[in-house]
Order: sequence, then C-alpha cells, then structure tokens
Amino acid sequence: MEWDITADQINEGELTFSLTEFTNKMFKMVSFEVRQSETAPADAENLAEPLENYFVQYYVCFYNYMLCLATDRSRWGFVSHTKRLIIDQDIKKRFTDKKYLILLAEEQKETVDIFKAVLKRFVSDLIEAGVSTNRLPQMIYMQQLNSFSSIIPSIMKNEKARKMLVRIEFHNSFFGSLKSLFKLPIGG
Repeated sequence: MEWDITADQINEGELTFSLTEFTNKMFKMVSFEVRQSETAPADAENLAEPLENYFVQYYVCFYNYMLCLATDRSRWGFVSHTKRLIIDQDIKKRFTDKKYLILLAEEQKETVDIFKAVLKRFVSDLIEAGVSTNRLPQMIYMQQLNSFSSIIPSIMKNEKARKMLVRIEFHNSFFGSLKSLFKLPIGG
C-alpha cells in the first residue's frame, strides 16, 4: 500500500490523523487492493450483513494483524484469535499462514509505523486532556469501536462484530507498553 502521509508527519505534529481517519483510509486501501487481486470471490460484495462481506472480513484480519505488529503482540496470539473467527475459509487460511504473515509484515512496515504514530498521538491527546490512566484502556477501546462504526455500522450493539476485533491494548503492563510506544526509558 502506498500512503500519502508518513509516521513522522504524525509524530511531529505536522499532520493530524485520527484513529477513525486511519481506520477508514486503510479500509479503502485494503479493499481496493483485494479487488485488484484475484483472491476475492465474484459475489464478495453482494451480502447485506457487513460481517458476511468478504472485504470486511479480510480487512478485519488485516487490521488486527497490523494492530498486533504496532503494539508488539505475538504472531501466535494473532493466529490464535484468527482461528476462532467465523469467516471465509480462504481468508482464515491466509491469515493463519506463517509465511504469508511474515511477508505481509515486511511489506507493511510503513502501515505499522503509521498505525503506531496514530496510536501514540491518540494516547498523547488523551493524557494531555487529563484523562485518568485508569480510564485510558476503556477510552481507547471505545474509540476503536467508534472508528469501525462506518465499516460495521452495528459494531457497538453487535457482540459478534466486537469479538472479531483484536482490542487496542498494549502487551505486558499498560504503562510498560506506553513506555515502549513513546520510547521512554524503562526506569523513567
């Protein structure tokens, strides 16, 4: 995917790019690429329910994997989550294939860096606004769901849709992960 922004622009404050904007732009880019490939079935868009739509299912897996990479989660955890999803078998097979995931991670380094920058900016804005650190995880999760509401309109009410997403959480301790995201010294 070719982004018209960089992680540095977001990190340096040159550009504001919300989690919702990122989620929607990445959905459009991924959907376009899947349409151009020969992997999508002919009737991929003809389903009324968003969770049954091939492009939505593919995107959720792609998003989840990019999120896992951006928050330093294990590939094994991602694969375990993906195996439990009720999705198209071809998508499931692709997103549980170790070789494919390694290649995708290499190809999408820019996407992962932008995702990290968006998360960092979002968390920074919450902290600067004085949000309690106890409330940060829940506020981040709510924003994640809000960012998906244009792709899966019923996500707030639909438990099945919410369970498809890997939650934006940080590995190990929340504060240890914040230090990693912001590249703070461990003792600081």
